[in-house]
Amino acid sequence: MIIIAFAMLTPGDKFPEADFFNFQDKLIHFICFGLLSFLWCGVGIDSKTFPKPKKRILINYLVFGILAGIILETLQRFIPFRSFDYLDMIFNEIGGLAGLIAYLLIPIKKFSLD
Repeated sequence: MIIIAFAMLTPGDKFPEADFFNFQDKLIHFICFGLLSFLWCGVGIDSKTFPKPKKRILINYLVFGILAGIILETLQRFIPFRSFDYLDMIFNEIGGLAGLIAYLLIPIKKFSLD
């Protein structure tokens, strides 16, 4: 979360221009928020209650998959050489949803902080 926030809230003139293909920026938003959502969905779930923590997974997803994308994109409005972009926000949210789906479908140890 800290790395994504740092990258999104650093003034735009501090990054080198590197456009390799169209929609590169959108792909980066999708991947970053997909990983963020995937990694945070299981936080706070212990192995004893694992079949039941749907509420905790949903709260984690809403905070880190949805709210983080909206807040960070909105804060870019106040950063020099950065701008608010609805399409970036949409790709943040799609990435967050993809992270949640991946978390629910990939057979991994789905609890942490035992």
